[in-house]
Amino acid sequence: MSFRCNFMMISPKSTPELSAVKNLDKFLNIKEQAFTIVELLVVLAVIVVLAGITFGTASGVQTARMKATARAEIMLISQSLEDFRIAHGDYPVSVGPEDNAVTLSKALFGWKEFRGEPLKFVDRSPRSKLKVEAFIDPTKVLYEGDLPEDLKRKPLNVRFIDPWGQPYVYAYKDSKEWNNFAFVLYSKGPDGLSEALPANGIYDQNYKNLETNIDNIIVQD
Repeated sequence: MSFRCNFMMISPKSTPELSAVKNLDKFLNIKEQAFTIVELLVVLAVIVVLAGITFGTASGVQTARMKATARAEIMLISQSLEDFRIAHGDYPVSVGPEDNAVTLSKALFGWKEFRGEPLKFVDRSPRSKLKVEAFIDPTKVLYEGDLPEDLKRKPLNVRFIDPWGQPYVYAYKDSKEWNNFAFVLYSKGPDGLSEALPANGIYDQNYKNLETNIDNIIVQD
């Protein structure tokens, strides 16, 4: 005699307790995934902040370095102007149609002189037999324009420029109202902006505090 048994897989009935367990598992999985995303966002935010701090610090260091360079060049040009005054009796006069920055470079490269009666500040004659005396070393200062390798040739449209590529502002006796015993020399600074110098040539605190002049760099700074 043989016996045959049939076994049937009986699925457990769905109960409220089992459903609650399944829902809890889904909730925990979603929460774990969301927490991971939050972590990534936090890390990205920290990276962005650190990058901003690094960039800001580097930018600040670069600006400080450029300002220091501008001050050093202003001091060099100022000393060269003093040497010119000792040799010629006065500073280069910036009156006339010629660009003041061009007048400055011509004078310090030995291509300006006081001549005539009444005395005028003019270009040196190419036929002059006197030796060209430069008052500044062109390798020590930034400039733009056509500067001949041999300073026996007249420089054309040469301007001393600051680290931001702007010509240094120079003025001396360029109006009848001029009331400054010295010259004025400064950089327009990082923004490249500056209000026109007063006709009397006085660079005082009121002028310096004008909005576009705040970042100007002068030898007294």
